[in-house]
Amino acid sequence: MAFVLTTGADIECSASGKVQLSGSHKLKVSGQSVITPDDVNHKTISGCTIANSNSTKQCTTVTSASGGSPKLKVDGTAVAIDSLTGSSDGTTPAISVKSAGQSKLKG
Repeated sequence: MAFVLTTGADIECSASGKVQLSGSHKLKVSGQSVITPDDVNHKTISGCTIANSNSTKQCTTVTSASGGSPKLKVDGTAVAIDSLTGSSDGTTPAISVKSAGQSKLKG
């Protein structure tokens, strides 16, 4: 089983930009709300190290995210787990989880 992601998770683009997370679900782990893949979609990315130019673009927004628990749901939606992947609007579009933000709840 994989760890459930919370608002304290570290999700980054391939060039070290951090996804700015938020969530307000009732299920919390260590005081932080769990998140769903939909909570990651369209979030802002800050700190991408790619320089904007004619041939490159910094990651600024998550364009898609997937990776929900097959067993644990919140508000009828699968919670996001640490195998979540996705893409951004940048030249190096992959996003991935660096840390779940907690180590108590698996789903």
